[in-house]
Amino acid sequence: MTTANMKTMTNTPTRQSTWRWTRHDFRAMNTDVTVELLSDRTNSQDLVLDVERLFASVERRLSRFNPASELSQLNAAPQAAFVASPLLIDAVEAALWAASATAGLYDPTLLDALESAGYDRSFERIEFPEPLSQSSPVFAANRASSAAHYRPFTFRSIQVNRARRQIIRPAGLRLDLGGMGKGWTVDRAADALQGLGPFLVNAGGDLFAYHSPPGKNGWLIEISHPLNPEETVAQIELHHRALATSTIARRRWRHNGQLKHHLIDPRTGCPAQTDAISVSVTAPRTVIAEVYAKIALILGVERGLAFLQDLPDVEGLIVAADTSVHQTKDFNLI
Repeated sequence: MTTANMKTMTNTPTRQSTWRWTRHDFRAMNTDVTVELLSDRTNSQDLVLDVERLFASVERRLSRFNPASELSQLNAAPQAAFVASPLLIDAVEAALWAASATAGLYDPTLLDALESAGYDRSFERIEFPEPLSQSSPVFAANRASSAAHYRPFTFRSIQVNRARRQIIRPAGLRLDLGGMGKGWTVDRAADALQGLGPFLVNAGGDLFAYHSPPGKNGWLIEISHPLNPEETVAQIELHHRALATSTIARRRWRHNGQLKHHLIDPRTGCPAQTDAISVSVTAPRTVIAEVYAKIALILGVERGLAFLQDLPDVEGLIVAADTSVHQTKDFNLI
């Protein structure tokens, strides 16, 4: 779950104006989703309801927790080639792009490691959740887990044949698209709403801001402190821009007596050892921001900041375990 809150300040339309604000809130992908749209379309309510239907469709097809989902069918299929829907093809291709762009620090084939750490069910069903707070210790993994971890399969073991609608993988390789699925879905919703007027699609803090509310330079976004959601770390304005936050402060639990979190380092196969607890990234697309935030969090404060600083058209803010805040030079704060 991400930690950015959204505040919207708008001008009130005149009586003669046909432009109206429409807002829709719903629950999907284990998070709260908000859609706000300023449009002159008479079917604005239907348009924002379509966003909810889109999220439901993606979750139904791509959730690893639903044994009937298409992703679960792919993971369970014994044959090497799986005939997939265009939606699953698109999602897997996005995941493979993310893996290639990060030299494998994002890898959608870490499902076995996630389940070994105890994340084998939807997070609300985890038996011993232990979120971070200002009084609790920061997660520290066993130093023994920092050794190089051999895995027989990686993202390079997957091929996509779009012409034949096939996903080809070794038998036994299973995928988890949760590391980019929420941001990817926000982008698909944004593509559907583009051109209708200013809007914001916010899925638990992973969001895309299109145009700006009337009289404003952008959408006003608050980034909450990972240890205290009531406290604001930063405020920014977004215009044609995405924001995503990754944190190890929330999805944390105790498994076999050890603290675990959901962010697996593919180099070790274990929850990442990091001195960062939260990373917020702005980028042209939400899926880009989501993936790069996770990578910076795995790398830690110093290396993560350098990683983000070197990326074109990407900026970031990192909250360290000692609660200090670090940001790239062009991360525009209000």
